[in-house]
Amino acid sequence: MGPGPAPTGGGGWYSGPIPIESLAPRETFGAAIGKTLVKSLTVLAVLLGGLFLIPIFFIAIGAALGGGGTPDSVSTPRELVAGDRGADIRLAAIPITGVILGEDRGGGAGGGLFGALDVTYGYTVKEELADLAEIDSIDGVILEIDSPGGTIFGSQAIADGVAEYRKATGKPVIAYVGGISASGGVYAMAGADAIYADHGTLVGSIGVIFGPFERYDGVTAIDGGLLGGGITTEGGIEVEFLTAGRAKDLGNPYRPMTDEERAVLQQGLDDAYADFVTHVSDGRGLSETEIVDGLGALIFGEHQALANGLIDGIANRDAAYLLAAEAAGLDEDETWGIERLQAPSAGLLDLLASPLDGGLPGLDDADAGDGAVGGGGVATAGGVDGGLGSSHPLCLGTGTILAYHGDPLRLCQPGR
Repeated sequence: MGPGPAPTGGGGWYSGPIPIESLAPRETFGAAIGKTLVKSLTVLAVLLGGLFLIPIFFIAIGAALGGGGTPDSVSTPRELVAGDRGADIRLAAIPITGVILGEDRGGGAGGGLFGALDVTYGYTVKEELADLAEIDSIDGVILEIDSPGGTIFGSQAIADGVAEYRKATGKPVIAYVGGISASGGVYAMAGADAIYADHGTLVGSIGVIFGPFERYDGVTAIDGGLLGGGITTEGGIEVEFLTAGRAKDLGNPYRPMTDEERAVLQQGLDDAYADFVTHVSDGRGLSETEIVDGLGALIFGEHQALANGLIDGIANRDAAYLLAAEAAGLDEDETWGIERLQAPSAGLLDLLASPLDGGLPGLDDADAGDGAVGGGGVATAGGVDGGLGSSHPLCLGTGTILAYHGDPLRLCQPGR
């Protein structure tokens, strides 16, 4: 049915076409063009604003849903990644990825779970474990590890957090290795109730390394030159790593290291290594002789790691989740769920301020598994000036002892 009659200006009724001809709008051609332009700009602004606001809207929704809709909370939101929401058995998964450092002191860029890209801060993990210990409805923790190691104190902080969580709650901590858990990664997970490694993973590298130290053998000239400096030597440049005061200029590339300096540094490495061995021995039930003489600082595939007692089983992620739920007391008729801790996304200003030329480097399996350092463990990155153009946190300090597997200098290469 068409539209009914409309009242006319004189008070009667009009049954003709609508709009009423006498009341039809009349405007100039210029005004019509102007209105069209204004409307077009308004639509464009709305569309652009919507494109900008839609991601923010979904991020906000994701953050709201990340905690699983439960009243309990920790400082980092949680996202359900496996199992059922509101399950009978609930575990919190903590990713430990990339290089392990101690704490974020404001120098890291946003983006990673606990700070910089491809960096995990050990003290942050320890704090999260302490927070989780206060939540009765969380029945255990699973550490998701893919790390070549890092600083000793950062790895120790995670190990301490694991021990304190287990003591405070009596609940299990299960470690799952997806990729690599080497050196400091082993240190961090050794005290877990059980360790499972996925297929094609690497576990081990229980050792320490310190360096590099550069020495210019037989310097004959130092030339500033028109276009840059240079050093002329008779014997070239020697680069030395140590594996295992008084010398203020230790690491001076213009002279060899003295026997006393080498002995002092070696003793420090030996002490760190002894603590490392004792920790793994206590956590894994291996004798120190088995670790020192048998395993050494070698890194093993999952089958070798199982045979050597470094892990308790080979399992993919889903199987490891189920094993963790069973360790937390899962019965046949109960449901389970895994809630992974998620850091808030970096803000727009953080993203705009992030470096685009190199930035904070990633570390893939190839980076972690090869390089001159081989056995991995404790190393100094940033102690060698010249050519180290990366802003990775491991390149910013000098003389830092690391429980790290791989070549730390690869993190410090320009463009990495």
